[in-house]
Amino acid sequence: MTEKIGILAIGHGSKLPFNKEVVSQIADYIAQNHSDVVVRAGFMENSEPTLEKAIAGFSGTGVTKISAVPVFLASGVHITKDIPRILNLDENGCGTLEIDGKAVPLCYAKPLGADSLVAELVFKRVQESL
Repeated sequence: MTEKIGILAIGHGSKLPFNKEVVSQIADYIAQNHSDVVVRAGFMENSEPTLEKAIAGFSGTGVTKISAVPVFLASGVHITKDIPRILNLDENGCGTLEIDGKAVPLCYAKPLGADSLVAELVFKRVQESL
């Protein structure tokens, strides 16, 4: 059986629209550049869809594995406690979700963190500002 990968892009959310727009656009870029994966975005606070609704959005897609990736720069309470609790993750950062009556394995990715790609983006923004 061929694996069909799902990506759950998790954003913080905000009362203002900017966080949702950025995380949703990142999810759209992933989907456009990787047509073989199913991408959904969900948010922790103040934005829709919630994490639970985003997970429900995998229904009918045929995903066989999901990676949940926090679109955050660094770890904090949402990353270390809230999201693992909502996703019912084990100590290794994995678990299962029920999608269309099937147990679908899910693993939790790290936040963006310090990475040379992020540094290049910061430098690009500096150049744009000058």
